[in-house]
Amino acid sequence: MDTPPHSIASETTTQILPFNLDQFIAAYRQVTAQFGYAPVIRPGKIELLDWDLEYVCGPALATFIDQILVRQLNDFIPDNDHPLILDCGANIGFTVLNYKRQFPRARIIAFEPDPQFAPVLRRNLEQNGAGDVQVVEAAAWIRDGQARWLCEGIDGSRIVDAEQETSGIVSVRTVDLANYLTEAVDLLKMDIEGAEYEVVAHLGNRLQNVKNILVECHLDQTKIVPFGNLLCVLADAGFNMSVNSFGDWRDLIRQTPVLPPHGEQYLLVTGWHGSIPLASQERSLLPYTGVQPEIALREARAESQELRNALSSEQSELQSRQVELAARERQWLESLRAYMVTGRGLLNRRVLTVPFMRAGEHGWVVALPDLRHDADNQQNPTRSTLVLFENDNLLGPAHSLHDDIRKLGGGRYSHWTNALYISTPDNSDPNTNGRKYSIVFVDQKHQKESQ
Repeated sequence: MDTPPHSIASETTTQILPFNLDQFIAAYRQVTAQFGYAPVIRPGKIELLDWDLEYVCGPALATFIDQILVRQLNDFIPDNDHPLILDCGANIGFTVLNYKRQFPRARIIAFEPDPQFAPVLRRNLEQNGAGDVQVVEAAAWIRDGQARWLCEGIDGSRIVDAEQETSGIVSVRTVDLANYLTEAVDLLKMDIEGAEYEVVAHLGNRLQNVKNILVECHLDQTKIVPFGNLLCVLADAGFNMSVNSFGDWRDLIRQTPVLPPHGEQYLLVTGWHGSIPLASQERSLLPYTGVQPEIALREARAESQELRNALSSEQSELQSRQVELAARERQWLESLRAYMVTGRGLLNRRVLTVPFMRAGEHGWVVALPDLRHDADNQQNPTRSTLVLFENDNLLGPAHSLHDDIRKLGGGRYSHWTNALYISTPDNSDPNTNGRKYSIVFVDQKHQKESQ
């Protein structure tokens, strides 16, 4: 038979583990990639966050990661390193394992009546180093006894009234939760699917023994008055309180349809006695945003970085080519000046005559078969010393890629094998723009023969 806890004295403040958002998001992606989001009830096993877990509904693991790890909705800051925690609605043990990860010396009593979840809870605790957790296979309730229990198979299983005739009903044991509040409790966490209103009202003055409380309230129109009474009971017990909304809002402009048997709104009521010295430190995301916006933001940032990297790479490549071509152009001009000053070689100037044949959007070509011996080719892609003028203006860069000449133009040109591929600075038609095009070159063949 389960017995209430024994008294434990407070000692030193516990050390909170670092918040690892990257690890949690990786786990969330692992789960959603494996199971998707549809709440399919299919038991199985998974290695997750260094835990060897059994589950009843795989997609529910994503909700656990989002709410328990990312949003930290069930976290608290104890004033000692061995807090006493009562987890009412332990399900398969995800929250319990998270508490044990943060507070290895914690004493935890986990309440779970559902015949589908309780055996999985026990095995998960045993398999992951939390075998010292006391499991109470009973519903936290207002009396010891039996109750009708609806087995939903996901996370909404709950006590139901005798008048409710529905499938999936079993009988489960109940325990009077007040019997477990006879001493100081560091955290009372309640996720008991609608039974919280009656249980909190029943606990009354026993709540003064609770340092911190977390109550997930399932709210619909039939629960408005009980919800108000719950807040009054907590206030009478001396709690500082906050009411926090998560899930879909329902207000004057938002009326999200809700499928039975779920609440229209989910409210997390938190209460604490005294001050919490470390609570001002930022430890996570804003709790109402959850994991999905963070994933979307990270994906947008990654995509933006990829685009920046690609653009930077293209710009770097273009700048490198421009520097290279400018250096080559300077070399060619210096060579031409040397030929002119020393008289070495034979410097020639030739006016190009129309028509120029089109070669792409901005490219044009003229045949130069007699200068083939000085032209660029596959073996010597920068051999030509030919320079191109529009009137008296030097064009370039020379040795440009033919694809760049065709698509970009802008004065680029290439003396290649037996032809000259050109473009005009303004990408106009050289046949009709009224400008004169000429080439200056050194007849290297004649130079070699004269030598």
